[in-house]
Order: sequence, then structure tokens, then C-alpha cells
Amino acid sequence: MAKRNFASGILFAATIFLSAWLIFQVQPLIAKYVLPWFGGTPAVWTICLLFFQSSLFFGYAYAMLTTRHVAARWQPVLHVALLAAAVGTLPITPDAGWKPNAGGDPTWRIILLLAFSVGLPYFLLSATGPLLQAWHACVRPHVSPYPLYALSNLGSLLGLISYPFWFDPAFAANDQTRIWSWAFLVFATGCSLCGLVVWRTAAERSVGTVDLSHRPLPARPAWRRMALWFYLAMVPSVMLLATTNLVCTDVAVAPFLWVLPLSLYLLSFILCFQGPRWYSRRWWWLAWVLVVAAAVHVLARGLGVVSSDPVVIQVLVFSALLFCCAMICHGELSRSKPAPADLTTFYLTLAAGGAAGGIFVGLIAPRLLVINVEVAVAMVACTMAILIVLYSDPSSPLVQGRPRWVWACLLSAVAALTATQVMQFQRTLAGVQEVHRNFFGVLQVKLRPAALPENGLVCQLIHGRTMHGLQLIDAEKRQWPTSYYGEQSAIGLLLRNQFSASSRRIGVVGLGVGTLATYARPNDVVRFYEINPAVIDLAQRFFDYLPASRGKVEVVEGDARILLEQEPDQKFDVLVLDAFSSDSIPVHLLTHEAFAEYLRHLQPGGVLAVHISNVHLDLRPVIAGHSDRFGLAMARLESAADKATETRPADWVLLSRLPKALEIPSIAQAGSRSLDRKLYWSDQRNSVFQTLRPWR
Repeated sequence: MAKRNFASGILFAATIFLSAWLIFQVQPLIAKYVLPWFGGTPAVWTICLLFFQSSLFFGYAYAMLTTRHVAARWQPVLHVALLAAAVGTLPITPDAGWKPNAGGDPTWRIILLLAFSVGLPYFLLSATGPLLQAWHACVRPHVSPYPLYALSNLGSLLGLISYPFWFDPAFAANDQTRIWSWAFLVFATGCSLCGLVVWRTAAERSVGTVDLSHRPLPARPAWRRMALWFYLAMVPSVMLLATTNLVCTDVAVAPFLWVLPLSLYLLSFILCFQGPRWYSRRWWWLAWVLVVAAAVHVLARGLGVVSSDPVVIQVLVFSALLFCCAMICHGELSRSKPAPADLTTFYLTLAAGGAAGGIFVGLIAPRLLVINVEVAVAMVACTMAILIVLYSDPSSPLVQGRPRWVWACLLSAVAALTATQVMQFQRTLAGVQEVHRNFFGVLQVKLRPAALPENGLVCQLIHGRTMHGLQLIDAEKRQWPTSYYGEQSAIGLLLRNQFSASSRRIGVVGLGVGTLATYARPNDVVRFYEINPAVIDLAQRFFDYLPASRGKVEVVEGDARILLEQEPDQKFDVLVLDAFSSDSIPVHLLTHEAFAEYLRHLQPGGVLAVHISNVHLDLRPVIAGHSDRFGLAMARLESAADKATETRPADWVLLSRLPKALEIPSIAQAGSRSLDRKLYWSDQRNSVFQTLRPWR
């Protein structure tokens, strides 16, 4: 009997550990897999995390209802049947048919994709922790289940950390989904064996329920207490998604920047529920004051949406903000956790709060809030949580004495924080003509004085803090090519001086405000590809580069990579890639497969022009790698800013099968210097962190 109990203990422990590892492996795995299909934007991860948080809630609810209302002998039968159904959905590799055929908001398409690809396996994995702990209590009633809880936390953390540092670099994307699917099959086998043990134990004891207490169901905790649990769970969930979205918008959409915040969030949960020694109100509330001050400073240095501070500073500040918020909220949850009889309700309420946070950031905020203010909202909400906890705790000195001046000071501090954030975002909107927020981010059309007074006003399009194009308002200067596309830039020199044919076909990936249309000659065709419908709308209503062009202008809505794969050979003389000046780049447009598609659409003597101006990322090695693999001639030219023409520093790389196509004096003299290091990116293997500029 002792050997049998020991063996069953090992089986339960291994199964719970593997389930936790699989849960937190699949989140970045599947998100990275589908990221290129939906434009490579930070919102893809937000929607994925929303789906996983919601599935976790439903998994907890299933475990609670099963253990409470299904007889012990039938619980394994039900669960094994569901496991068999989940195995039938493997492998979890998403079907390419889910790729969108047009632009627009893909939120619900992503949710459905995840539901069909990984929905049932993830749902059952989410239920494993509470369900197997209840089963363990039935099989080994005198052994505490809490070591299994700690083991589950360890598996979760290892699953998260191992993905960006080992699993992702070691295996191609398709291999990752297959390996995960085989690991799920192993888990399903282990879980089925656990069910068999429970079934036999229940038969031997002739018990009808796994509830060890054999008592009626406990009374539900007071609604006010449950509301506090819900709020304390929701706030760090909002902060998690908001800070991740903010950092990814300003740096890159990459697994490491997903995993780091999620690991800190999980670590805070582990520490707080391990014991009271990790959470001290005095020290963590003091830390909160400091990190909020740092975050307000960082936000104030940007445009109210993202910061102009170095990327390392941003990551450190917002990571500290998230961790401190999570420690405070999870610490208070740990202090208020109920008796064992109410733990199921407690954890289900926490899961509901986490899912609500995901719904707010992923679905409500983009439609309700005109600009990205979720981090500010979370800061105020966490500060309010501290006041609510103080007011709700009978042992608090502030409650016992109720000194009005202290409460007045605390409420004034919250009001000051709120007012500071409101004023900051009002400053952001100064001069703004229109703001549009959707799945792809926040766009602003803004008027400002030109760099030189004689040039009057400038109208510019801003995405986050990245300027996507501008136009002078003066009628005589409206058709000047500005920003990164001046006549002294590589693309300006190419389009002004190359190709003497009577007509040209020019493809442009990324519309901006349509500045390159000004280079079109009569009979030229300029075909723009733009994934964001709001960019198309604003470019046509506030800027007139498109209607004033001398050539024929075509604007196609959708992801350029997917559209080019579907279109016949476009026979472009020039194909411009202008989707990488934003700090968050679409990596799927920079892979070997993408460049093969670009070359298919180019004439034999055509030129591929790649705009690589970027604050945080050095993309030159990636372009050099493709030049090497495809045997392309390459030239790079950096042009300086010019206030007189409202042009900015621009870094362009030109590629062609024929070296003669690049024989324009200014470009030919630049050559291919500083491109010795080469990176070889493919759809299956790529890493943005290989291109990160140090301390930028």
C-alpha cells in the first residue's frame, strides 16, 4: 500500500508539473506562430492573453463544478472522455486558412483561431491544477496538497522562462507545435492514469464525491469580500497587459517582451502565496510611490503614449511598476484568502478578475479610450486598491483612529496622480486634428509649425510616437517630398534618376501619408499596400499626395505579405519596403520567404528599396543576410536632415539582381559599408533581439 501511495503521488506530481509547463509554453508559442498573420502588432499578444485568461477561468469553473456535483467514480470518466476529444484536435499547428484576406479588426478571428487550434487542450490543462489536487485529496487524504500547488507554480515559471531562452531558439515554429502536441499526449496519458487511480479508490471506498470533508457545500463568502478579490485580481491583470503593450509598441513584438512581464506577474503570485514574509505593506507601498513617480516621468518624456527614454530604462521602469503592482494586489489577496472550504470560490473569483482585466485592455479600452492610457488607469486603480484595503481592514490604524487629515492626504494624492495623467494626455492632444484608435494602434493627425517659419505649418501623421509622414500646408510646397523621402535620400535619388522608361510600376509596402506618390511620372503606376484601414482613410482626407500624383495610384488594404502571396506577378520596377520605421516592426516582412516573394514580383533589373531607419533596431545585418542568400547587389545610403525641406535622417538599403541598376553616383559611392555582420531570418527562425541597439 505504501509503494502504491508513493507511486500515485509521483504520478500526480509529474502530471501537474507537466500541465503547468505546457500551459505557459503554449501561450508565447502559439502567439508567435500567428503573429505574422495579423500584421505583427502588439495587439495580437493582448488578444491571445485575453483568450488564455478567459480559458483559465472556464477551466477553473469546470473543475469546481465537476468536483462538487459529479460523483467521484464518474469524474475520471468525464475527464478522460474530454482528454480523448482534445487529443483528436492535435497537432495544434494553426491552419493557414485562418490568415485574413483583407484588413480590418481581426480580434474575433484571432479568438476563433485560438479556440479551434488550442482551445480544448488549453481548457483541460487549465482545469488540471484544482481538479488533480482534489483527486489527490481523495486518494491520499492525509497528505497535504499544497506541495502540488508549489510544484505547479514551478512548472509554470520554468515553462515561461524556457521558451525564449531555449525552446524558441532551438526549434523551428512547426517543430515547436509538434513537440508541444506530443507533450500534451504524454500529459493526457498521465492524467488518464490519475483518473484510473481515483476511479479505483472511489470504488474501494464507495464514496460518491471527492469532497474529503463529507459536509454540505460551504456558504458563499460575502459579496463585498468577493468583490474585493475580483478587483485585486483585475488590477494587476490590466497592468500586465498594459505595460506589455506599451513596451512592445516602443520596442518590438517579441516573445521575450511577452515572457518577462508575465514571469514577473507569476513570480509575484508565487511569492505572495508562499508565505507572509515576502509581502510587507510598509515597504511595498513605499516602493509603489517610487515606481509610480518613475513611470510618470518616463511617460512625460514621450508623447503621452510611449517614451523617448532608452529601451533599457523603459523596460526596467515598467517592469518594476508591474511587479510592484502585482506584489501589492497579490499580497493583499494572500492576506485575505479564506478557509480551505472556500478556496475553490476564491481561485475562481481570481480567475474571473484576471479575465476581466484582459477583456478591458483587449476589447473595451481600444473602443472606449481614444489614446493608450491603460497604464495610467492601472496606476490609479492600484493606488485606489491600497485605499480600499486600508478602509476594509479592521486592524488598520487608519480605520481604528479614522484621522480625517490622513484620509484627506491620501485622497489628495490619488487626485493629484489622476490630474497629472489627465494633464499629460491633454498636452499630447494639443494641435491634434483627429485621433483614431483601432487594433493596430493609435493614430494622430497633428498640426505643428514648420522647422523654418517661412514654411508655415506642417500636417503630420503619428503612430504611437513614430512619425509616419508629413506634408507642408503651403500650396506651393505641398508636393515637396518630406520626412524620410527627400530628394537626397536613397529612394528619392532612385525614383528621380533611375528608369528612363516611359512608364514604371512602383510597389510600396506601407502607405504612411503617400509621400512617394509625388515621385510618379505620367503613365506610372504606384501601388500601395496598407494593413491599417485608418491610415488609408486619414491619408486620403488630410493629405493630398495621393490625389495630386501625376501617375495612377492604387491603394490595396491588407497585409502586404499575404496579398503579394495571393497576387500574380506585379512586374514592379521598384518595390519599396517602408514598414520598419515604427519601433514595433512586422518581422514577417523581413524573412527569407518574404524576400523570395518580393523578388518574384520584381522585374529582372528591378530594385528592392528597404527603409531601415529605426530608433531601437539595427536591421542592416538582416538585409545583408538576404543579399548574401539571394546573390543581390546592395547599396546603402544615409541622408541627413534638412530643416528647409522638412526632411529627416533616413537610412535606406537598395538591392537588385543587376548591379547596374544601382549605378546612381550618390548611391554607388555609398556602397555596402558597415554591413559585414549577417543574420539569416526565416519564418521558422528569427529573433528581434539579434538586432537590438545597445542602450537605445
